[in-house]
Parts: sequence; structure tokens; C-alpha cells
Amino acid sequence: MNRINSRKGLWRAAVVIALAGLPWATSDPYKLHILNMMGFYVILTVGLNLAMGFCGQFNLAMAPLFGIGAYTSALLALRAGVPVWLCVPIAGLAAAVLGAVVGLPSLKVRSHYLAIVTIGLGTVIDSVLANWTSLTNGAIGLTGIPALTLFGYAFRSDRSYYYVLLVVLLALFAMAQTIVRSPVGRAFVAIRDDYLAARASGINTGQYQVVAFALSAFFAGIAGSLYAHLASYISPDSFQWDQTLMVLAMALIGGLGDLYGSVLGAVVLTLLGQYLQAFLAQPLKTVRRCAGLIGAAAQQRGAKTFYQAGETNHLFGALN
Repeated sequence: MNRINSRKGLWRAAVVIALAGLPWATSDPYKLHILNMMGFYVILTVGLNLAMGFCGQFNLAMAPLFGIGAYTSALLALRAGVPVWLCVPIAGLAAAVLGAVVGLPSLKVRSHYLAIVTIGLGTVIDSVLANWTSLTNGAIGLTGIPALTLFGYAFRSDRSYYYVLLVVLLALFAMAQTIVRSPVGRAFVAIRDDYLAARASGINTGQYQVVAFALSAFFAGIAGSLYAHLASYISPDSFQWDQTLMVLAMALIGGLGDLYGSVLGAVVLTLLGQYLQAFLAQPLKTVRRCAGLIGAAAQQRGAKTFYQAGETNHLFGALN
């Protein structure tokens, strides 16, 4: 047993060292940015898996909750003057409270009905972010969000910010593992496998369902806060429905009920999306050029036809 534990410790240490050296494998700012986006998606996918994979609760409001974390942190830093490092946990807690509110319908509905309800509540959150202009600045968004600083050093570059994300990600992943292995995690799995049996065995199903939503939202809020301080600009367009679908696809591909699968799904889909974008970039340019040429030819032909028609009308008018 000690030998097995020592091997696991060595593997974990090797993984951490490899992750720490990863940003130095490239100097391309775009690739470093992709690494950071990968970290955000890992946090979001692990959070979704806690609610959906382990507790069986469909939370399709991840992108709006991600936005709540970002806006909470940005507003606290910009308008209330709260220290930036304190904004991050506050944003996570604010998203968790709202996530618990989103989870309240789980006390009455389940399965795909719950998914529909969370979509509706997510749409309400998105509408508030877009239309409460006095607070969120509406569609224009918030600019000048301060960067995270430590002992006077500002984490502005993608490479330096990668290490902030890595530390937070590892901490949240360890937190998720602890939850899954705890009595709370076992209650989650019992509710997921058989809701009625879990309720009959004395598990407070409603309480644990709301807790699952709150935990999922907490992860989304932390990710949103970190994203805001990296991007320094946020708007409602950054937290749309397609982001929720992306996180859902990552959780499904990695495997529901598997935390390591969440990491794998987030990494694979992020890289696949970037590869497809690069692979299709040249064909899309060719299509756009062809469309432009066709449009120019059609416009020229239309102008020529219009000129000929004008000459004909002028001739008929002279004859009359």
C-alpha cells in the first residue's frame, strides 16, 4: 500500500512539474492564450460534473453563472475598490448563492424538465446583464478591469497568468475530489442513481440538490472572476448560450461522473476547436474571395443593365 501511494505521489509530482513547464514550451502569445482558456474550461467542466455527473442535476446555466462571477468581481474592483484577490472568492460565493436559487426548481422538477427551467433562468440572468445599464453598462460592457497583483507584481501576460490559473485549478480539483469522496459526494451519487431510494433511505434530497447547484455555480463564479481580471474587458456577449453548450459537450465527452474525464474533455475540445478553426481558415478565405468576386461581378452586371435600361427609356421618351 505504501509503495502504491508513493508511486501515485511521484506521478502527481511529475504531472505538476510538467504543467509548470508547459508555458515555456512556446513563446507564441496565441498558444499561451489557448492554454489559459483551457484552464477556464477545465474549471467550468469540473463544476458542471459535480452537479450533473455526480448528482444527476441538469445545470444548463453555466455560462450566465460564469458571467455573474466575472461581473461581480469586476464591479467590486472598479466601483467598490475591493482588493482584487478578495474579489475572486466573493465572486465565487455570489455565484454560489445565485446557483442555489437556480437549483430551487430541482425540488419540484427533474430530468429534462429541470434542464428547461435552468435554461430559462440562465436567459433571465443574461437579460439582466445586458439590460441593467446603470450597473453593468449594458452591451458596451466593463473596461479597465484591474489585473491580479501580488507583492507589486501584476499578472498581465498570458504566461504569468497561467500559473495563477494552475494554482487555482489544482486547488479546485482537489476540492472536487474531496467532495466526491465525502459523505456529501456519496449522497450525490445515491440521488443520481435512484432518487426515490435515496429519499426513502433518509437522505435529504432537496438539500443536497441545492448544494450541488451551489457548488457548480461556485466553480463557474471563480472561473468568471479570473477571466475578467485576465481579459480586463467583459460584456454580455462573452457569456452566451454557446459557452454552456461547449462546457456540456466537454463534460459528456470526458464522461459524466469522472473528474479526470472532465479535464480530458475540456483539453480535447479546446484543442479540437482551435485545430478546426485553423484547418477551415484557408477554405473560408477562398470561399469569401469567390463570393466577393461573384458579388462584384453581379454588381457590375446590374449597373450595366440599369444603364442600358435607362438608355432605352430615354429613347422611347424621345420617340413619344
